Amino acid sequence: MIYTSTDEAQTRSIGRQLSTMIQGGSIVTLSGDLGTGKTTFAKGFAEGLGVKDTITSPTFSIMNVYDAHHHTGITTLVHIDTYRLEREEGLMAIGVEEYAGEVHTVLLIEWPEKIPSFLRAYTLISVHLSQKNNTERQIIVGGIS
Repeated sequence: MIYTSTDEAQTRSIGRQLSTMIQGGSIVTLSGDLGTGKTTFAKGFAEGLGVKDTITSPTFSIMNVYDAHHHTGITTLVHIDTYRLEREEGLMAIGVEEYAGEVHTVLLIEWPEKIPSFLRAYTLISVHLSQKNNTERQIIVGGIS
């Protein structure tokens, strides 16, 4: 699926829309250059899962865990940002494995290219955001049927 977004509200809306298409245990990866709207997309995605907390990029904490209230039984959103992760093993040290693939949990991972070994074991839904021109972003979603 390919979407075009012209502003933050539309990017959030696309994130909300994607959240209606996923199941518990899903891992959604967000890739794209700095400033392409990954965190904005994540905010909409979280809203769609019924997260009431303010979503912030976990750039320094690496992982934020939120309570979700989704009609499909998803109760937890784990938002991960690996941008500052120096070694993939650091992700295991903070306990991400206990959430991965859990039936009531969704992982949303920014900068997935930093953790290829971890992700290799899972089926992924990929979201790639890019700046199309001065006013538009392109959002490409793969792995959803």
